[in-house]
Amino acid sequence: MRELLPFLKLYRHHSLQMGLGILLALLALAASVGLLALSGWFITATAVAGLTVATAQVFNFFTPSAGVRGFSIVRTLGRYLERVVSHDATFKLLARLRVWFYGKIEPLAPSGLRRFRQADLLNRMVADIDALDNLYLRLLTPLVCAVVAVAGLMILAGLFSTVAMIPLAVVLVPTLLLLPLLFYRLGNHAGQAVTESKGQLRTRLHDYVAGQAELLIFGAEPDYRKAVALEEAQMTQQQAVLARVTGLAAAMVTVLAGVALAGLLWVTAAEVATGALAGSLMVMLALATLATFETIIPVSAAFQVLGQVRRSAVRLTEVTDQLPLVVFPSENRKMPEIIDQGMTVDITELTFCYPGSSLPVFDGLSLSVAAGERVAITGHTGCGKSTLLQLLSRDWNPDAGTLTLGGCPIEGMTEELLRRVMTVMPQRIHVFSATLRDNLRIAAEQIDDDQLLIVLKAVGLDRLIGGDEGLLELWLGQGGVPLSGGEQRRLGLARVLLCDSPLIILDEPTEGLDPATEEMILAVLDEATRGKTVLMVTHRRAPLKLAERIVSL
Repeated sequence: MRELLPFLKLYRHHSLQMGLGILLALLALAASVGLLALSGWFITATAVAGLTVATAQVFNFFTPSAGVRGFSIVRTLGRYLERVVSHDATFKLLARLRVWFYGKIEPLAPSGLRRFRQADLLNRMVADIDALDNLYLRLLTPLVCAVVAVAGLMILAGLFSTVAMIPLAVVLVPTLLLLPLLFYRLGNHAGQAVTESKGQLRTRLHDYVAGQAELLIFGAEPDYRKAVALEEAQMTQQQAVLARVTGLAAAMVTVLAGVALAGLLWVTAAEVATGALAGSLMVMLALATLATFETIIPVSAAFQVLGQVRRSAVRLTEVTDQLPLVVFPSENRKMPEIIDQGMTVDITELTFCYPGSSLPVFDGLSLSVAAGERVAITGHTGCGKSTLLQLLSRDWNPDAGTLTLGGCPIEGMTEELLRRVMTVMPQRIHVFSATLRDNLRIAAEQIDDDQLLIVLKAVGLDRLIGGDEGLLELWLGQGGVPLSGGEQRRLGLARVLLCDSPLIILDEPTEGLDPATEEMILAVLDEATRGKTVLMVTHRRAPLKLAERIVSL
């Protein structure tokens, strides 16, 4: 329960709909048991009444037959409505869980997510959250239905024969209490192993598909495919263990149902012989007992998957329980007026070392950039150029020293303000699975299509589909038009041009561009960044002509 409690708390947002789903499930269950029990009584009573002409003429056929039809309609309608309500509530809950999970991990990026691979994070957000729907659909609802069914059967038996309650209590109560715990123990280890195996298999498959070209080029594809097959075999082996446990649970419930039925028939046969109980009522109780045991089978299966649910919950909390290394203030502290065009950048005695490393990236670095000045930062690979830009955008906190923008320490700026005063073009441009318009409007939400087309033409992306007017509806990302490295770079530059921030931070702005395109882009950047403060990291020579000063780290 400790692992599941944070997620159970989120259920309260949909408690009314989930409660309605449970009530509908109970209604369908009552109708199902009632249909089977009444049908058994009706057939038996009809046969007994037909033994003589006198009893056949006075027997009421209409009320029981109407009851059978009524139970049939209620069972069908109740089951349909229960599925609609329960699954709708589950889908809403899963959507809320994903939003909650993303809200937890967003402040952790990138420092708190370094030890998690992207494929692993995606698997946790999708598959592990999907596994949590078992708490409601396969655990909570069946458990409530089984408890109510057992209690209802005991009350029904007590109304007609008190001795009939004895074999039912002896078999049903221990079955309901002990069988779920037994099969939880039997399936716990295999269930957790299946969850881990699924995550590892999805990660390997993601790597295999994403890196297939490289694997084929270097001749490593057969070995990697064997590794994928090995992961799949391990998962299948654990799934086979769960299948055997499921079969054992069904067999045990069937045997126990037979024992309870035999005991019920044994004790009620004596009452039937003495006339204390009608034979039709004995049949009714027997069929009601069989119907009740059908509600216990899902409970045993549900507790087998509890191990998978717990492991999925642990995998999620491994991410969400982390505290962000960078915490933004809720209000701006001593913030001077933001300059519309140009902003000073002052770095004083900066010291920074990555967590877990003893080698400092910076040790006493100082740098001052005037408002409106364009500075290029160069240096060998690994000297800390991109790290410096990440410190300015507060992906990390420095160990010592100060960073100020416009005369204000960045730790005193809210996240909203910090993002507003700077535009950052990272080295890796992310292309969202959406239209080209949506990919551009993350930089400027209210901008119109005409301005978007002007910017696309400026960076040379209007040639993607021949300058067609439907260019902005072009679908990018997965399932859409793939962009080359140079086109992704130009998409990132288009986002920069759409922003109106006094500070521009560029990380390798022309990487992957041919010389002609690079010259065109540099001319556009030269015009767009006039009067603004620019910090640019580059290995190439051509972008250096934009800089008024070059700093080598």
